[in-house]
Amino acid sequence: MPKKEDKNPFIDMFQDFGKSMQIPAPDVSSMMDYHRRNFQALQSAAQTSNSSAQTVAQKQREALEKTLADISETFKKTSGETDPSAVMTSQMELAKRTFDATVTTTTEMADIVRQGNEEAMEVIKNRVMQSVDELSGKSGTKKK
Repeated sequence: MPKKEDKNPFIDMFQDFGKSMQIPAPDVSSMMDYHRRNFQALQSAAQTSNSSAQTVAQKQREALEKTLADISETFKKTSGETDPSAVMTSQMELAKRTFDATVTTTTEMADIVRQGNEEAMEVIKNRVMQSVDELSGKSGTKKK
């Protein structure tokens, strides 16, 4: 335990100076609430993005399964075919269907990603606007 002589008068002088200025202590509870709301907005935006990514992955899986099933079906139909022209026509039709499905699926996935990003950014934008209101004292809290 420090002895009374071990006290630093210089530190004591600054402590007394701080007490005499009556500097208000920060409202830790309000600061924690403010940052908690920021974190919740980020969490909500991340959940929205994650949901979009899961939907895109599901669409990709479905598209791949459909394409593989279509390829399998086409080869089953043409396996006994002896006319090279008919085989070529069947393969060309498969390629066209696969290309069309790819374009359609890619468009759908791009829309899902765009919508998810817009929703996530809207959550963040709303929190930023709330923060501006809170800091400027418009939402019922007063600046000190």
